[in-house]
Amino acid sequence: MTDFVYQGEDFDQKVRKQVEFYFSDSNLQTDKFLWKIYESNDGWVELKTILTFGRMRQYRPEEKVIEALKQSDKLVLSSNNESIRRKDPLKDFNEIKNTRKRNTLHIEGFPKELTQDTLESWINEHIIPQLPKEKEVNSVRMIKSRAKKEFFGVVDLEFKTQEDCEFVLNNVELSYPKGIVTKEEAADLEKKDLLKKMTLLTFQEMKESGKRFGVNEVTKRRNSFNENKGNKKFKKGGKQNKGKKDNKKEEEGDEKLEKVEENKESTETTTEPEKSAAEPVQETSEKPTEEPVTSAEPAKEE
Repeated sequence: MTDFVYQGEDFDQKVRKQVEFYFSDSNLQTDKFLWKIYESNDGWVELKTILTFGRMRQYRPEEKVIEALKQSDKLVLSSNNESIRRKDPLKDFNEIKNTRKRNTLHIEGFPKELTQDTLESWINEHIIPQLPKEKEVNSVRMIKSRAKKEFFGVVDLEFKTQEDCEFVLNNVELSYPKGIVTKEEAADLEKKDLLKKMTLLTFQEMKESGKRFGVNEVTKRRNSFNENKGNKKFKKGGKQNKGKKDNKKEEEGDEKLEKVEENKESTETTTEPEKSAAEPVQETSEKPTEEPVTSAEPAKEE
């Protein structure tokens, strides 16, 4: 447990925002660890489990946390104050999933040395104030490698409304560290100074179709082989057998290359929800021994 104990005057507000995020529509069903507990206990989660999550370790003592959570209008504590759950039932998973995709911007080009707190502070200062509808966002998820947890400079930013998402997507440009800039201002900046953005839905569709990352070598070789296969005529005897052996080698080579590609993808594209901004930016839940994955608590205003 960290030695740091948060002493700010907004202690109660930060505690409520963080725990409310854990149980939010945006986070709960995507957080495998928390969701498993939630499902198996009729929505109840022990408070001592919540207090082991990365962003909650700074909030002590437990009695003070309990008093803060009693004031939440989204959560309810058990009679003995040992467990907590949502007040309202969870929405349909597919509905939440589709809404999240529509309201999320996939943004590339951030400095890879950014921390969650720095990113959230930037969003709270440069993005949130200019949103036309809601002055907060649901979550800020930093995309990191699965093995070393290295930030790729890619962020999935989920807005409260589709209107806010479309405003940032279509009406303005983003630049780090400037923030939101008009189309006219963007014309005076170099292309490398602008962040690339698209909806998460568009990004996933492009990725699935191969347009986002291009056609991999396995696909190229397989297509080439299938084309040539239809044109080649093997004679009876040795040449035909030779053709079969060559085909077998080709397939074995494809299988090995495919495994390499799969391993590469598994270490390069992991979406780890990190914090949310605007209102408190909080972090997603995690097993006590793991690094936090998502968040949504006010960036030091992640």
